[in-house]
Amino acid sequence: MSEELPAGTQSVGRALAVLKLLASSPDELTGSAIAAELRLSSGTANRLIRALIAEGLVARNPMSDSYYLGSGTVLLGQAAQRGFGMDKALPILEQLNSETQESVNLSIRQGSESVVMMRVQSMLPLRFEQHTGARFPLYTTASGKAILAFSPHAETYVESLPATLAKVTPHSLSTPRELSEQLREIRVRGYSIDEQENVEGVRCVGAPILDADGYAQAALVIQVPTVRMPKSRVRTLGDRIVQAAKEVSQFVPVNRAMSH
Repeated sequence: MSEELPAGTQSVGRALAVLKLLASSPDELTGSAIAAELRLSSGTANRLIRALIAEGLVARNPMSDSYYLGSGTVLLGQAAQRGFGMDKALPILEQLNSETQESVNLSIRQGSESVVMMRVQSMLPLRFEQHTGARFPLYTTASGKAILAFSPHAETYVESLPATLAKVTPHSLSTPRELSEQLREIRVRGYSIDEQENVEGVRCVGAPILDADGYAQAALVIQVPTVRMPKSRVRTLGDRIVQAAKEVSQFVPVNRAMSH
């Protein structure tokens, strides 16, 4: 006999689904679009939207009769950032960006993906455009590999992968064995390298943000177009990103898990 869910669980789940959908959409969404995407009746979707508007979590554009995240989500996000020490980490990312003139990310692990939580964009004309909330496979990114290398569950993740890995670019790793070899190298070297494995023309270096037990809570990454990133610069930026990640780790609460 299956365990009964607490009363209201379905409504909470659906409301969260609306928020996640709006967060992932580059554009405002109509009520009918939300209902269709989440496979809800129009009545259910409208009730959820009205409840979220009442709490300031969703707002309506009267000109287009469409919806977007409300100011209440900004306040929640700011509170969460303070809780994880990210407000104190931001100046470190900004300093790294100022020194290198390159884009800097702070990413966490969510399941099998690396998710960008904070970003300071390069101001140089040639740069890789990205946004917070962007998601990529762990095995194709400098952030994902840095987190995996210092994860107690790295072996479980590697064993769960198919024998042949899906290629994001022609440079992506092909097998779990290749990933395992890279993870061993990262543990020795201290930083990870993305050799155009996630985006062609972009080379990255990443370092884990470690907790008191030496496990990765998140990762810092510097992203550089390959024309400005000869291999001779990889080590210089790799050493610098390790130093910056250690600085950020001082502000991560010991009792709060960032990645999962």
